[in-house]
Amino acid sequence: MNIMLVTPWRPSLTGGISTVVARLTGEFQKKGHTVTIFVADRENRLRQVETLDGTPVYGMYLRSPVSSKHPFRAVLMCYLWFPMTALQLLWLAKRRRLDAILIQYPLPAMFYFGVLKRVFGGALFVTYQGNDAHDLSLWDPREQRLVRFLLEKADVVLGVSRTLLSKVESVLQGVHLRRIQLLPNGAPLDVIEAVEGGNLNHGLPSNYLLTAGHLIHRKGIDIVIASLQEAKQRGVHLYLVVAGDGPERDALVRQALEQGVSDQVRFLGNQTHEQVLRLMKSCLAFVLASRAEGMPLVIAEAMACGKAVIASKVDGVPEIVQDGTTGILVPPDDPGALASGLIRLCSDAPFRETLAKRGKEWACREYNWEVIANRYLGLINECQVPQ
Repeated sequence: MNIMLVTPWRPSLTGGISTVVARLTGEFQKKGHTVTIFVADRENRLRQVETLDGTPVYGMYLRSPVSSKHPFRAVLMCYLWFPMTALQLLWLAKRRRLDAILIQYPLPAMFYFGVLKRVFGGALFVTYQGNDAHDLSLWDPREQRLVRFLLEKADVVLGVSRTLLSKVESVLQGVHLRRIQLLPNGAPLDVIEAVEGGNLNHGLPSNYLLTAGHLIHRKGIDIVIASLQEAKQRGVHLYLVVAGDGPERDALVRQALEQGVSDQVRFLGNQTHEQVLRLMKSCLAFVLASRAEGMPLVIAEAMACGKAVIASKVDGVPEIVQDGTTGILVPPDDPGALASGLIRLCSDAPFRETLAKRGKEWACREYNWEVIANRYLGLINECQVPQ
């Protein structure tokens, strides 16, 4: 089959949707399928912008008719450029002989692929990954209508968690979806297997807890720091390593100082994916205290690294973490509950090791990229069966 993956970001970037696209590309190619990647770009002319392990990556600017700063100009320019944009996409679909288009992280400007669906006749899939669903309610109603159009033309609308699909249907009330499907992302099990744990020359404590991610309010790093203070008041000193950077870093450093746990927290800044995996393999346990999530792949990665996890019970997290079986779930925004869970993980080695063992088995079975790719291919085949 000839498959095109569509994404807002180039696959050469590290993490997030770029990783998803790169992993799916590799798995599809292993099975003998031809892959093309399309990314939103700044040029009006369709062009090849890079390659990913021999896979061509095309880019072009997809104009949206909606703009808060230049509303009339946006409509006019979209109207003028629409024929040329649509024709270039149609040329690409014909040239690459596409059987299916898989959109990862749908944005309003991707409505062009809903139009293209009518012409090229292949299968169209749209997958929600996280913020694309969380932020949908904040979008301009006209942007929501563009996305509604795209979704109603899709053969299947997928979500990496059931919560995301529910949010989409809640915001776009009355949307007519042909089919919805839960399909999580995978964990890079081969990469994890090859990475060795060990000292990263950061002078880290031997029994540290690890959290990783963008330092923004939604990720709840402040809750983890507050739980260290709570545990300290109970006579237990916990040590936290934070991998990642973001706009809240300075505020989090101040919080740790004000709450008297600055000597228990290490901010490492941005780390490569391999470095994060090494940190996972060396930590005592992994913690994620997010206030909102899609399907946080970082939890599956920590499980695959053989580590017990503790996470807030929000959105798609309970679909990964089975409380008391493959990890611990605590209420969001509750430092006391998080402190209790962390104390138990750190003090009860048999319990921690049992969670780690079960979690690893679960992750290797459920979040294998080969399995995920096969499920996509199965859905494509189903959509190609004559009705």
